[in-house]
Amino acid sequence: MVSAEIKDLLYIAAIVAAVSGSHFMQRAKIMVLEERMKGYGKATDRIFESLRRIEEKLDEKADK
Repeated sequence: MVSAEIKDLLYIAAIVAAVSGSHFMQRAKIMVLEERMKGYGKATDRIFESLRRIEEKLDEKADK
């Protein structure tokens, strides 16, 4: 009877460790994705800024 209780406690401890490890791994992946999204946002801002400058130059040439 005692060995079954110890076995159950070890089983529960293993489940808790696995679930908490999975939780922290998912949080780390989400943090990485958030940082990538910030990088993509900056890249698209640069692209739109370049396009805006090109459009202004074309407008100036069209006015001449």
